[in-house]
Amino acid sequence: MDRDTDSMTGCADPVKGADTGDNSPGTPKRQQWTSQLDYIMASIGCCVGLGNIWRFPYLCYKNGGGAFLIPYAISFFFVAVPLFVFETTLGQYTTGGAVKAWGILPMFQGLGFAAVMLLVYQNIYYVIVIAWSLYYIGVSFTSRLPWATCDNPWNTPRCFVSGMNLSNPCTSENNYSLPMNGTEYYNAVISSTGNHSRVHNLTSSYGNVTDVLSDMLQTNCTAQGEVITGNRVDSVEEFWERRALDMSPGIDQPGRLNPGMTLAFAVAWLIVYICLCRGVRVTGKIVYVTALLPYLLLLVLLVRTLTFDGSLNGIVYYLKPNLTRMADPKVWVEGGTQVIYSCGLGQGFLIAMGSFNKFHSDGVRNSLIITTANSLTSIYGGLVVFAVLGFMAHEMDVPVDKVVTSGPGLIFLAYPKAVTNMPLAPFWSVLFFLTIFFVGIDSQFVVVEGIITPLFDRFPKIFNRVRNRMIYLAFHCIVAFLVGLCQVTQGGVYVFRLFDYYSSSGVVLLILCLCESIAVGWVFGADRYYDVLQLMTGRRCSPWFKICWKYCAPVILTGILVFEISSFQTLKFSPTYQYPVWATTVGGLFVLSSCIFLPAVFIYKCARTSGTFRQRWRHVTTPVLRKHMVDPRWKGSNYVWSLKDNGSNDSLDNQETDFC
Repeated sequence: MDRDTDSMTGCADPVKGADTGDNSPGTPKRQQWTSQLDYIMASIGCCVGLGNIWRFPYLCYKNGGGAFLIPYAISFFFVAVPLFVFETTLGQYTTGGAVKAWGILPMFQGLGFAAVMLLVYQNIYYVIVIAWSLYYIGVSFTSRLPWATCDNPWNTPRCFVSGMNLSNPCTSENNYSLPMNGTEYYNAVISSTGNHSRVHNLTSSYGNVTDVLSDMLQTNCTAQGEVITGNRVDSVEEFWERRALDMSPGIDQPGRLNPGMTLAFAVAWLIVYICLCRGVRVTGKIVYVTALLPYLLLLVLLVRTLTFDGSLNGIVYYLKPNLTRMADPKVWVEGGTQVIYSCGLGQGFLIAMGSFNKFHSDGVRNSLIITTANSLTSIYGGLVVFAVLGFMAHEMDVPVDKVVTSGPGLIFLAYPKAVTNMPLAPFWSVLFFLTIFFVGIDSQFVVVEGIITPLFDRFPKIFNRVRNRMIYLAFHCIVAFLVGLCQVTQGGVYVFRLFDYYSSSGVVLLILCLCESIAVGWVFGADRYYDVLQLMTGRRCSPWFKICWKYCAPVILTGILVFEISSFQTLKFSPTYQYPVWATTVGGLFVLSSCIFLPAVFIYKCARTSGTFRQRWRHVTTPVLRKHMVDPRWKGSNYVWSLKDNGSNDSLDNQETDFC
């Protein structure tokens, strides 16, 4: 914050090239990225995550296709890019995770704790999507994909597959011949499919084959008209709901653990541990594969899906804005929150990633590269998804927006449909879900790193040693696995959706990002932070960031936040399922548990400071810096700051009062 008081004398000049770390004697040196390319690749890997592949297309699908891109683009240029630059360079400037970094402004240190709480929630639920992809990889090692047919034990009479004659579904070409008796029906199915399992599964419930035929006639076909009654369900969707998830009717019926999904969940956490246990120097090399391979595979999938009938209709729906949807505040809210969520703003891990940079790295240039790659990947991935949705709509003879049930599982419905129609379908399925796995695992790396970095910053003598890091990380992964087991039960997908809706999207991220823009634009001071950027990068930035920090971002975020609150609706899993009151209450607690840190830490800081209200206010709004963080040009200006000893820890109570 710009001050009218003259700076106090007696403060030491910053030493150019001074040690920028906090290493006291006997403390192991803090790790850094081997190169800037390592950092860029790791950051692209963490920002280009599942949000770009399944969340962005899902929100486009939900909000009228191309109309969603308008609020997304506005929020990207005026909010996301400026705040991304700030967060990454803040970590680089302070050489610390979210809690330590926000310690430079005592008034806003609650932002660091709130960010860590968000990451704790993501740490619980985000990895389940990685487990889903591993499960699909496992079941794809077969000569025929399990969701490619309707003759499996989990299928219902309403199931259909591509190529089935939907206008006459009960003909022999669709394996639904109508023999005169149960024995002929049984033989017809066996001769056409070579599979006893479906009939055996049905007869185990009905008692005999004749009863099966009777039920089929009553629920599927009329004896003469041969038409399906009720909505047809694609075999891909039935596999997802009835086999992969084995869904229960609701969140209040958790059911049993899903053995296959539990195994995939355990494997996912084991991989996370192996990739992170040695620190960012090793992780920085792994991401070269996990960040680049998805682009190649998505290109192959896009070229292939464009050859499908109806695919262009889906892309037109994706790119052509339905301007009538622009009057719906929810479209603007979800456009703004999606770009914030996708770029990782307000969640702390950008600060943690930046903290491993060298002090004089060009964080501004790196941020522009990463944010551009992030948003282009969202649009790129959406083309593939909507090409497949257009094909599915053509097959079902319905509009694109009626193709599948909306939900986070969109990626596990549209993409499997695409690979089913490719030659060597199991091969393409394995490659695609490997892509989803690589995209997700990158993001999970930084979620975990964002949680443990503040702890390691607090106790560097203990956790900067590789052996101690490995032990603690093993403990962390085991606890997170046990807590997350609730998501691999039959009701687990309802728990996942509850976490996803309430804990790290919408109002929480908006509040945190709004506070960030106020902190950098008005309390620390946009002009002073420009000096910081010049101190680190050696050049003066465009005034664009300053304008956005002070005016554009706060105004846009406030507007979206008002819309979000005014149009708030409790979560619905589907049009026919409303979460019970107790589950909605738990969701509200997710929101409160993050936001409560903002006023709580502010009050705590004020209470720990002596003096009048004006003196307390001055104390909590004065930046707390180390000598190497002070720009020489500030001496003799009206800027005020306080100095912290380089060897001190950044606990909640540790504040220096040496004002300069």
